[in-house]
Amino acid sequence: MAIFKCESCGYERIVPDALAGRKAKCPGCGRGVTIEAEDEAVAGGIPYEVEVEEPAGAAAQDETLPAGGDGEPLKPIDLDAGELTVDLERPEDVICAACGHIQEPGHGDACSRCGARLEAVEELPEVDESEIDVSDLAEPDEPQVWDADFRDGAEAANIEAVGDPDRWRLLRGGKTLNLYAGIVSGVLSLFFVYSLSLLAASQGGMHQYLPFLLGTALTGVIVGSIFFSFLSRVPFALVGPETVLTAVLFLFMGSMYRYMADTFAPELILPTILAGVATAALLTGLSLLVLGQLKLGEYIRFIPLQIIGGVIGGVGVFVLIGAFAWMGGLNLDWSNVYSLGLSLVTNFNLSEDLYTMGPSVIFGLILFFAMFRTKNSLFLLALILVAVGAGNAAGVWATDPAVRDLAQPVAFPKGSLLVHLVEVLKSPMLFADIQWSVIKSHGLYIGAMVVLAVLTVMFRITRLELIRGRESDLSREYSALGVTNMVSGLCCGMPVSLSFGRSAGSYAAGGRGPLVGIVAGLICAVGLFYADFILPMIPRFVPEGLLVYAGLDLIRDWMLRTKSSFTSRSELWLLRFTFAATILLGLLEGIGFGVALALMVTVSRVGRGGVVRNVLSGSQHTSNVDRASAQQRVLKEFGDHIHIMRLQGFLFLGAMEQLLRDIRRRLDDDNQLSLEYLVLDFRLARGFASASSFGFAKLYKLAVQNRIQVVITSAPLELESHLVSLGYAGDEDGQFKIFFNLDYALEWCENRVLDAEGMLEIRQKTLPELLVPIFPEPKYIPALMKVLKREVAQAGEAVFRQGDSSDAMYFVESGRLDVELELPDGRIIRLKKVGPGAVFGEMGIYTLSPRSATIRAAEKCVLYRMTLRKLDAIEARVPRLVTAINRFLINLLSERLANSNARVRELML
Repeated sequence: MAIFKCESCGYERIVPDALAGRKAKCPGCGRGVTIEAEDEAVAGGIPYEVEVEEPAGAAAQDETLPAGGDGEPLKPIDLDAGELTVDLERPEDVICAACGHIQEPGHGDACSRCGARLEAVEELPEVDESEIDVSDLAEPDEPQVWDADFRDGAEAANIEAVGDPDRWRLLRGGKTLNLYAGIVSGVLSLFFVYSLSLLAASQGGMHQYLPFLLGTALTGVIVGSIFFSFLSRVPFALVGPETVLTAVLFLFMGSMYRYMADTFAPELILPTILAGVATAALLTGLSLLVLGQLKLGEYIRFIPLQIIGGVIGGVGVFVLIGAFAWMGGLNLDWSNVYSLGLSLVTNFNLSEDLYTMGPSVIFGLILFFAMFRTKNSLFLLALILVAVGAGNAAGVWATDPAVRDLAQPVAFPKGSLLVHLVEVLKSPMLFADIQWSVIKSHGLYIGAMVVLAVLTVMFRITRLELIRGRESDLSREYSALGVTNMVSGLCCGMPVSLSFGRSAGSYAAGGRGPLVGIVAGLICAVGLFYADFILPMIPRFVPEGLLVYAGLDLIRDWMLRTKSSFTSRSELWLLRFTFAATILLGLLEGIGFGVALALMVTVSRVGRGGVVRNVLSGSQHTSNVDRASAQQRVLKEFGDHIHIMRLQGFLFLGAMEQLLRDIRRRLDDDNQLSLEYLVLDFRLARGFASASSFGFAKLYKLAVQNRIQVVITSAPLELESHLVSLGYAGDEDGQFKIFFNLDYALEWCENRVLDAEGMLEIRQKTLPELLVPIFPEPKYIPALMKVLKREVAQAGEAVFRQGDSSDAMYFVESGRLDVELELPDGRIIRLKKVGPGAVFGEMGIYTLSPRSATIRAAEKCVLYRMTLRKLDAIEARVPRLVTAINRFLINLLSERLANSNARVRELML
């Protein structure tokens, strides 16, 4: 046999004799290497197998005096005189053709497993390339560049566009389910738009404009549902006048009305209010569009949601107060929080208002508790329709006047129940009557709408990503919603935002495509033109109860549901502070306080350089386990299956999104082996924001979809508890594995890689066999074996302890040992794990310093000991052997230093 050996990178393998003398390219480093014949490769007497005769009584020889195997003093040994028995031609193992069993030499001509006759192969036959047929291994779906059906980059891009899962397709998910989900969502939108119109008209004096406000709300949901369905890459997402924005809008319109009521002519108020609504939609849309076009969407994820959650929880309180004002006809003073609270206490009459508000409040509470744990749109619609039917039935069959009053619809001003905005736009004096200065002076409310739209959309898109199991481009969704709002504003519609409840309900009902939004918009268009017929059939307690439910749902979602396992005490206090500031100071002041606090917290938490400190590959960055050279070669070749990411800083939702993008780029990298083990090291992480729980949920789905084993190291207690509580970790077959530190995690991953390649358990070799490939002068190995003492260490036994005197070094023939560092506080850290072929304790006998660590057997080990006394005696009697030993140890230390330098360079990049 010939040997291919690269002096540059150390790659080595046995090849057929026919290749001797030829030059080949090294697969390890690419350098040209000339293949040598075996006799050339073993020049100088390199033994393949060393036979060492154990002298009688060797185990009991006295270590105090240097002696030979017979107890006599050592005499000089002529290592070149042929005194050692060396077998240079070791017979080869034979593979049984019948059962595949590997038969070692010297066990007869029959297979020991199946009894079949064994025939040794004398030489490998020459194979002509024309005889090789690998057509069955070809991938027909992946044409190569020489195939006739190969497509260039442009054609490939078109093919990818066709297969894009987010590409706009009208009938995605099937026509029937989309029509069904669209009808359900459209009818629900009608009811919610009706209730939000009541909120917008709840302030004193605004009741007269209810038909116009209802028209703007329906226009917004029609335009929003249809346009967003064409523009968004979340095909089932639904938009419309949403509770948070409508709450700010009703304060905006009420403030303008109070400002104009005493100083402006009545005919100027309505055009100004409608223009204010349209301007709010236009400016909100323009802000979202600019944010999306500048690709700033992902940066919004870094804002802590707890701070904004307190503001939106405060908005929920204002929604409830507005609902009570509408239901009881209370004339509240909305000028400031103090006057609002004073007027609420003064105007509220328990005995009278309880009777008036009772049915609506009860229905709102029924909806709230019924929908506490679900977002099922069909169930919600069924509850509403049952309430409508019960109210109308009470009006027909009930005899008690109090019960019959349940069927009473909302009292509209005289005239049409709904004014189509087309009729308003027909007025030639409309634009001349608009008081733009009034709109400008109340522009802070529009700014508040922009801020809340940006933050709520980010949160809801993230939650929808978890539902659909696919990432979304937040900047693109901002752009789509921005264009939708601008179109709504041009049509005199209200500002619209993403509705998570209706979108999630649509998805649960089977709606997967944009047809859902289009159908929902058309249903609302029918409601717009037939409002005079539909609205009288709806008892007033239904939309009023929906308003109560909307206020309670805001408080629950943003004050309770934003908390997670990572919510710290400081974040809870931030949540409470912003909620209290919004209630006590007012909506605008609360938003300003919350945004300022959010920016300060974000700046203080975001570290430099991103969340990923280092990205390492398992082929270069290995565990502290000394493995056999064959296993090291396998890890170098297949270690790219292990992807290591060392994280740092404070983990926001935005930081988790950045981490997920990096992982996807690694998954899409065709120049590396497939990702099988993702190692995330949290040793440098400083904490977790509450919303980072969404990031871990998305990481879990990504791991399941791509069959990745996620390995967590140095996990903080809150992270480990969170993963275990969700069922992600804690089980033997869990998707997440948690280890004490990076070293143990890498050892586990490497064992899996070696096991997959059939190299985890290799044939046990003797110490001479282990030393042959790495000892500088292999011909001296027999002499070295004669001066070593064989010892056996049982599992758990310490070979020596930290602080002991250094008097020997050890060669490992079999078993594994742990190198442990004992800290002053009593903790023990595993520094390294050594295995067959390793040497330990060598530094101590050179420096004579106490042992720096404890060596403990992890399993039964066979060791060979070289004492300091014997090494000194050999140096005096056989200096050439000591020189070979020193060269061996220098090479060993140099290799360790080179590996350490490479790892340091990786960590510094």
